[in-house]
Amino acid sequence: MEAHQLTFSLPPTPVAVPTARRQMREAIAAWPAATATSEAVHTAELVVSELVTNAVRYAGHQPISVVARLSGAVLRVEVSDASRTLPKPALPDDDSEGGRGLFLVGVLADRFGTAPTGSGKCCWAEIDMAVPPPAGAAAALSLPTQRSCT
Repeated sequence: MEAHQLTFSLPPTPVAVPTARRQMREAIAAWPAATATSEAVHTAELVVSELVTNAVRYAGHQPISVVARLSGAVLRVEVSDASRTLPKPALPDDDSEGGRGLFLVGVLADRFGTAPTGSGKCCWAEIDMAVPPPAGAAAALSLPTQRSCT
């Protein structure tokens, strides 16, 4: 089956996030081989949004690179930035305003990871576009709902 690819650069500013979501959504819709469910498209938008948000937060002043490649029914999203610090998925305290991005990516993507590059790092995720996200994904997104105060 033919592979489709989207490549673009973004400024390391908050406006990059909705731009990345829009470009991802429009590319998937334009790829004739895409048999994506609407849930899978939403998953792809959320995953690219979280990866780009992390890059904006930690990239410094260098542009962010996004590559999305659909091969068969698998969408691979790669977001590269100039920071050499590899992120670690974690679940922050209830009152933290951030820090949940890679946790969400881990729940929604079929596979994800990070790798150092010559100029920084690449965070990637793979999504099976032909099937909806796992049944437990919606429940996992709300965890933890409350921590004990005892």
